[in-house]
Amino acid sequence: MFAKNRFRSGFAASVFLLASFSVATRAQTVDDNAVKQAEDAFGTKVGLEDIGLYSASSARGFNPQDAGNTRLEGIYFDQRALLCGRITRSSTMRVGLPAQDFPFPAPTGIVDISVYKPTPQVAGSVTAQFQRPHGLSIFGADVKGPISDTLGGYASLSATRNVSIWNGDMFMLCGALVGRWTPGDKVEVIPFITFNDKKDEEAQPFILTSGTFIPPRIPRRAFFGQWWADRDVFEVSYGAVVRMPDFIEHWSLNTGLFRSEHDRGPSHSVLFRNTGPDGIGNVDITGFPNNIAASYSGEVRFTGVYTQGTFWQHEINLSLRGRDTLRKFGGGNTLNFGTHHIGVYEAIAEPTFRYGVRDIDHVQQMTPGVAYTGRWARTATISVGVQKAFYDRDSGKQNAILTKTKSEPWLYYATAAIFATDKLTIFGSYMRGLEEFGTAPDNAANSGQPMPAALTKQVDAGVRYQIMPGLSGVASVFEITKPYFDRNLVNIYTNVGELSHQGLELSLTGRLSPSWTVVAGGLMLKPRVSGLPVTQGTIAKIPAGTPLRNININVQFGPPSWKGAALDTTLEMLGPSYANRLDTLKLHASKTLAVGGRYPFRVGGARAVLRVIVNNVTNAYDWTVDGASGRFAPISPRGYMLRLTTDF
Repeated sequence: MFAKNRFRSGFAASVFLLASFSVATRAQTVDDNAVKQAEDAFGTKVGLEDIGLYSASSARGFNPQDAGNTRLEGIYFDQRALLCGRITRSSTMRVGLPAQDFPFPAPTGIVDISVYKPTPQVAGSVTAQFQRPHGLSIFGADVKGPISDTLGGYASLSATRNVSIWNGDMFMLCGALVGRWTPGDKVEVIPFITFNDKKDEEAQPFILTSGTFIPPRIPRRAFFGQWWADRDVFEVSYGAVVRMPDFIEHWSLNTGLFRSEHDRGPSHSVLFRNTGPDGIGNVDITGFPNNIAASYSGEVRFTGVYTQGTFWQHEINLSLRGRDTLRKFGGGNTLNFGTHHIGVYEAIAEPTFRYGVRDIDHVQQMTPGVAYTGRWARTATISVGVQKAFYDRDSGKQNAILTKTKSEPWLYYATAAIFATDKLTIFGSYMRGLEEFGTAPDNAANSGQPMPAALTKQVDAGVRYQIMPGLSGVASVFEITKPYFDRNLVNIYTNVGELSHQGLELSLTGRLSPSWTVVAGGLMLKPRVSGLPVTQGTIAKIPAGTPLRNININVQFGPPSWKGAALDTTLEMLGPSYANRLDTLKLHASKTLAVGGRYPFRVGGARAVLRVIVNNVTNAYDWTVDGASGRFAPISPRGYMLRLTTDF
């Protein structure tokens, strides 16, 4: 475990760098604009701006991070801790055609993360953000620039106080250090360290109903958990990326080694079980001891590029990926506190939880692979690759004999893109992966138990068309199949069948005119479960908690005469979804609208931008439901965000 006192030197270095660099004007975060910088509508994060259909935790109806599909600066990264937002320069979801640019892609898409790096000149920025009615306040600063002829540095620090939708409170300190060392033309080393330190984060109360009905409305700012039911979380990730573009003739080397840790102190979950139409439910609070998830991961990849005349380029990738992941979790003790009304605070004296024995889950995996990409100039690109996974897992109760499992599957893929015309590209792919499936939810008899790793597969095909200069559209279809995990007849969360997601995804991105920019995406999803529980009628064929469509439209209006000022709007429309496993309760479709604007100006000689957004303009009241557990929670009410960023 990465003890906090070991981080003091890194924190002190952050403060020193922020205080010691002399700063000069240079464009950087003021210019962040996700709408203008998005390549498609499938998910783009630029600095603090985030738009699109998908995210790092949700793509094509699944979680790409759970699938092990995170890449940090192009290198395989087994992410266990959230990265401080001050280190992430961009995070982009790569599905369909863009995913083909990565060697060894996997089902569900790739989370492509790029970190902030030092600049040739000294530069800095300061950000202040406020959001209401949630009490979100963020103050952050960063500085970057050269330290010597061969070394550059980036340092950032921010403090956040957040009062959440359920009125829980949390304070977080977030920091990052990134270096760039170039001892010669043939070597680049990028070391980094980043942390989040959260304090007193109250547990959000969730609602489980006693029948096929939606909970009655509650005030969305009402705190009805318990102030003592909180947690502290310390997260840290560190490592280094090494690039040698001219390792030997025709060959380059890209490698990285990372450590990622999530250390959660004693924590709680608050459930209102068997809640009736009158809003009264049984309060169960579970206390958990310290839980950790930590992983070493990385990749060594050699890439050879050979050209044949002016038409063919051959690329060979030799890769070795690995990870060593340790989780200590569970040991919870659940106490019942009788009946209480949802949305109404009723103080409960803090009890003493008698923790049980924690579970251990230790995974070691090595995955060598070889891949070939052939590029026929202006005509086509094809890729094929194969990997052999060596997966070893020890799991069970702490201080007991662990159960050993082993798997050595072959993983492979093939992709193709045909450039039919200068404007039209036709693409398709098939891939097979090995994926873990999380842990059993709190309301299962085997709460916290890790699910076994299993094979997954994906096939997709589509077209990309340049409608006019600066405006392109994408249409693709896909099918992803994975094992389906849910609670069985005896409330054990386990593999109960197969889950397939068939979908149509659409993207329209770019400039409609010099004044209008659009990023619009749509997902039409057909999720289906098959297996014995469906045949027996204990689980319906459509999984709970999965919206059947998702439409996300971002439009920005900023005439050139406005000199960077712009108005924008975001409309998100979620289709209906089922709220229980028998599909007898359906959540209706929902719409949320946000409007905002940006105004650039100068403060002395420094550039600044004021960003204003009003979220959920119509104050729509809808519920979300977690498909695995059936837990209800309301969406956020109308609120506004005000952010001021200044570059020096």
